[in-house]
Amino acid sequence: MYSILVVDDELSIRESFSLILGGKYKLLLAASGEAALKTIADQKLDLVYLDIRMPGLNGLETLKRMKEIDPDLEIIMVTAVNDVQKASQAVKLEARDYIVKPFDVDHVLKLTEQILRKKSILTEESKAQKKAEKSISELIGQDEKVIEIKKTIDKIKKGQRILISGEVGTEKEPLARMIHEKSERSDFPFRAFCLSQEMSPFEIKAVLFGRGKGTSTVDLEAKNGLFEQAKNGTVFINNLESLPEEIFRTISTLKFSRTGSISPGILIETHLIGGTTTNLAAKNKELFDFFSAVLIEIPPLRERSSDIPLLVNGFIEKYSTRYAKEIKITPPTLEALTSYSWPGNTQELESLVERLVLACADKQILLEDLPIDILLKTSEGAGSNLMSTFEKEYIQTVFTKCGKNKEKAAAFLGINSVLLETKL
Repeated sequence: MYSILVVDDELSIRESFSLILGGKYKLLLAASGEAALKTIADQKLDLVYLDIRMPGLNGLETLKRMKEIDPDLEIIMVTAVNDVQKASQAVKLEARDYIVKPFDVDHVLKLTEQILRKKSILTEESKAQKKAEKSISELIGQDEKVIEIKKTIDKIKKGQRILISGEVGTEKEPLARMIHEKSERSDFPFRAFCLSQEMSPFEIKAVLFGRGKGTSTVDLEAKNGLFEQAKNGTVFINNLESLPEEIFRTISTLKFSRTGSISPGILIETHLIGGTTTNLAAKNKELFDFFSAVLIEIPPLRERSSDIPLLVNGFIEKYSTRYAKEIKITPPTLEALTSYSWPGNTQELESLVERLVLACADKQILLEDLPIDILLKTSEGAGSNLMSTFEKEYIQTVFTKCGKNKEKAAAFLGINSVLLETKL
């Protein structure tokens, strides 16, 4: 059953909505903006009817705060005839629509049904898109280490903090998202934040903890940080090795205050997942111990090359669907990709496959479509005699890319021009 919140300081208006909507929907009532914000913070809602004129926190201010808590929340403003201009302003602030008092019962019923039906369709489409678009790297793989990771994820207990360790470009964020989607928190937000050494502690605090009213010269309004945005959901913090000590101390208490705010501490009510590219245990044992109730170590792609064909075909399917194409890859091209060491790991592989799908004019990705540096490095892996199944096509590709200059092609291939003559 859909949940609808009615916010109005007039008891008669709240009672009217109860009579109109109470039988079909789960109805919650609030007499002030402050009470409404508390309700939204405590539970998931589908639709809000919000009065513009209220004592204390007015409708427009309440609207802004609601959107900070839940950007996807559908809000319909309720206004008097002489407040239509403010209602129009509210629509610019991302309210869905407005109704004018005294409102027509049939109009309220139809508008409610229309918005909730559309919301349902969009939700289903979003789920379908997420299923189709979900980064597949964390799901595909028959390597023993990948299978162990999947088993570990299935054993994670509620609330256990997780540390995901792996080189740059390994699937840390997609894996964190997968853990979130498989958990009981999947209906709540997932937020990811990548730390960097260039960020100041103040900037990091503002992102994670939010800021109090008037602490920014750009935006004077208070703003929720990731911990509030993802309440009951999951926050993934990557590059934990760059987390300032003072901020870790705050997080470890599971309570924080917004930057510049004197309000009492806000509880961290999110599942915490961290990511690191270093040996965090050696660098900061206390930070490591806090996050690593469950430790997941992602192997680099070069150590599970048998998974590369599965990943490549999966990425081709993903981006062929996204860009409305039907693309395949030739066996020699796939073998070349499998032979490459992928210093940027799965992220580099996925990025290349997306570019290849976009650039593919025919229905097949050919060896000659690959970047020259990958072709050269895969040739080194095959040996000086280029003893590989794609030898002939590979040499022809390099020869073409070198402008059919035999000396240049021979130099690239690491063989002499006489041997090249015999290969062409």
